[in-house]
This record gives sequence, C-alpha cells and structure tokens, in this order.
Amino acid sequence: MRRLLSCLLSVALLMLQPVAAQPNLAQRTGTTLADTGVPGYRFATLRLSSADGERHYRLRVALPTGPAPAGGHPVAWLLDGNAALMDVGAATLSELARRPAAPVIVFVAHDNDLRIDGAARAFDYTPRRPGGDEAQRDPLGSRRNGGADAFLDLITTQAMPQVAALAPVDPARQALWGHSYGGVFVLHVLFTRPQAFADYGAADPSLWWGDGQLAREEAAAAAWTARTRLRLWLGAGAGERQPPAGRDAARLEIMQRARQSAPPDAAPALAARLRHRGLAVEVLDLPGLSHGQTLGASLPPFLFGLTQGE
Repeated sequence: MRRLLSCLLSVALLMLQPVAAQPNLAQRTGTTLADTGVPGYRFATLRLSSADGERHYRLRVALPTGPAPAGGHPVAWLLDGNAALMDVGAATLSELARRPAAPVIVFVAHDNDLRIDGAARAFDYTPRRPGGDEAQRDPLGSRRNGGADAFLDLITTQAMPQVAALAPVDPARQALWGHSYGGVFVLHVLFTRPQAFADYGAADPSLWWGDGQLAREEAAAAAWTARTRLRLWLGAGAGERQPPAGRDAARLEIMQRARQSAPPDAAPALAARLRHRGLAVEVLDLPGLSHGQTLGASLPPFLFGLTQGE
C-alpha cells in the first residue's frame, strides 16, 4: 500500500510539471530551483574538470536540511544535470524532503548554461568502441564518442568523495539516472562496473547507438548483486516521426537510419534477458510521451523509488 501511494503521488506531482515536447539543444538553463531554493533542501555547487582538461563540469548538489537516516542519505546522480534541474519541480523536492530517507540529489552538468550540451554528452556518455580514433565517431560525424570510462572515473574518484564531505551519505545506496545517451552511460556502467551504483535508471536509452556495442557489453557482463536493480522508462514515441523545426534534413536522416538499427522491442527484450540472468528489472511505460518528454517524466518516480523501504 505504501508503494502504491508513493507511485500515485509521483504521478500527481508529475502532472503539475510542464514537459518539453522535443529536446532543444539551444535552450538555456535560466533560473532554477538551485538559484531560488526550495523548502527542505539547500544547494551546494562543486566544479570539476576532466583529466585531459578539455571538459568542465558543474555539480549542483541538493542537500536535505532534515536529519539524516541512521545509515546516511541515499544519493541520486542525475546526468544532463541542467535539464534535470529544470524539470524537477519544487513540489517533488519538497515532498522528497519530508521522507525519512530523503535523498541527496546530484545534478551533474557540463559547466555552461545550456540545458543539454549535445557535443559534450556525446563524448562523456558513450563508451569507447573497438578501433582507433576514427571508430569513435557519432552517427552525425561531427561529434566524438568514447569518453564514458574517464567520466565514470571522475564521478567515482572525485565527485563521490566531495559529495560525501557535504552530508552523511549511504555508500551502499548510490543511484544513477540518465536519459537517451545518458541511458547508454547508465547501461554501460551496469554492464562493466555494476558495483559503482546499486540503483540504475534509464529513460528511453539510445539502444541503437554504437553498432551493437551495448549488446557486446551485456553479453560479457558479470553477475549482479542481489541489491542491484534497473528501471527502464519508455515513451510511446508520439510525435517523433516529424523532424523538429530547424534541424538539418540530411543529418536527421543519418540519425534516423542509426535509430532504426534497433528493433522496436529492443528495450523490453533487453529487460527480459537481464531478468533471466537474475537482475531485478522494471519496465515502466510513459504512454503518449515522446522521447524528449521521457526525460522529465521519469525523474519523480526514479527519485521517489529511492525512498521506498525507509
């Protein structure tokens, strides 16, 4: 009953929040809850740089102001942190703050005011494929891929200790969420370094990416612990057949061909295979929502899910 009420509350809060129909790569962040504040949370900012000095990150860390649970707060790591910060509403954070196991929430963003930094995320969220530098090309050609392992190292070796210094956290209750290419990163970590997090959430992951790279990683993945779980949120793809206004038709055609390399049932089939291997997997439909809309829609249920069993 408690879980049902939590899910109903998540849906009710979601209905109060606006959701963009398509990702707009030129959209700016503007003023967010990290600037205005919200009852029950205070915000801190951390800044980090990649090992090669080419990419820079801003982490907005939402810290519960209430007492920590005995084992420490769970921690939610949200990729595309600027977009996530824009889409998580004040009502959601205020309700989370009232939970005994309110999570610390880390909005992991590139250090600029873009809602989504397309080029930077295409590199940081995708694993390296077999072959040299020429193999590390995005389907669009102008963006580099292959930086996921270095990005994961940055999170685990630098960001995690700094967040732990801000508030008492439970190292066994770290959770990772990502959307689209961020979902590629989530699955890559789950398949290659599953001990890094206990809870994984992927919203409409781009399973078509990488010419089968994720399938190869899945096949080579070791067994998961009993605590590890994966949640997949899937939209209906409504409105995705019409190209967004202002996008180059030739580039869109290349991307659409790449997306068609994955069958329509790729995500449910992945879930079935992983369940067969003993992983706890949930597939949650977001009916009527486009790929872009699943970003914001998946966040409240992911965050409230971390407070279950408190």
